[in-house]
Amino acid sequence: MLAVLDRIRLAEPDAAVRQILHAAVRTFENVGIRRATVEDIARAAGLGRATVYRRFPQKADLIRAALLHELRRFLAELDDRIAGAADPRERLVEGFVAGVAGVREHPLLSRLLATEPQDVLPYLTIDGAPIVAVARAYIAERIAELGPAGPAAERIAEVLVRIAHSMVLTPAGVLPAADDERARSFARTTIDALLNTR
Repeated sequence: MLAVLDRIRLAEPDAAVRQILHAAVRTFENVGIRRATVEDIARAAGLGRATVYRRFPQKADLIRAALLHELRRFLAELDDRIAGAADPRERLVEGFVAGVAGVREHPLLSRLLATEPQDVLPYLTIDGAPIVAVARAYIAERIAELGPAGPAAERIAEVLVRIAHSMVLTPAGVLPAADDERARSFARTTIDALLNTR
């Protein structure tokens, strides 16, 4: 479970890879995935095209790596945001609420979902297993602080990830996707129910 998250946290030891991924995210925000070329990204990174291709032979590899890079950055910010919560349960609740709101308002994701849904949705749905795995491992760490560990924590985490995923990609419905206070109440009720039925 945590090996996935550890790999994500420890990835990018290479300064050139960090430059490339930062540049890719900025380029995707500015022109979108479809219009962005590897040449654009290399130029934005201040590196040669061959350097980018050596590390990312296919544009799809670069897109996937950039999305995971952005997820890593997002989770680090989320850690900071929930650090002051009163106890592990409240950290989990606040993480759920801040995670849904943060993903919903994320500049890159918002832009791509609005302008290029056909290009980004596969990375979030059909090919979204890496992102779901990272989010599941992250939430399972928070759940383990409450007692459940191993497969039980992973199952609870996966349910929460899939609920949050749905709330972000399909916000219309009776779940409180756009109201933080209602989302907080929903998260508490849902987390308590999941913890009591493991």
